[in-house]
Amino acid sequence: MRDLTKVYLFGSLEKAFGDNYELPVQVDLKIPTPITEVLISLKIPTELVHLAMVNYRAVPKSSKIHSGDRLSLFPKEYPIFADWKDFRF
Repeated sequence: MRDLTKVYLFGSLEKAFGDNYELPVQVDLKIPTPITEVLISLKIPTELVHLAMVNYRAVPKSSKIHSGDRLSLFPKEYPIFADWKDFRF
């Protein structure tokens, strides 16, 4: 049995979409899936996301997530550390 991927929403993302889902959102991924596809499936516009972290590490939006991963999504109002600047959406 596969582990479910957990998607955590922070700040204004939680306020805007938290009522639509039980948080954290649990997603059943059968194959490695691009973060952008997960956002589309959750109806979260990519322009609202400033930073994504997979398993506590900042990643580019082209990254794929796997079954059992933890995906954290941060909105524009969150500050980005200098070493994460290359991972902005």
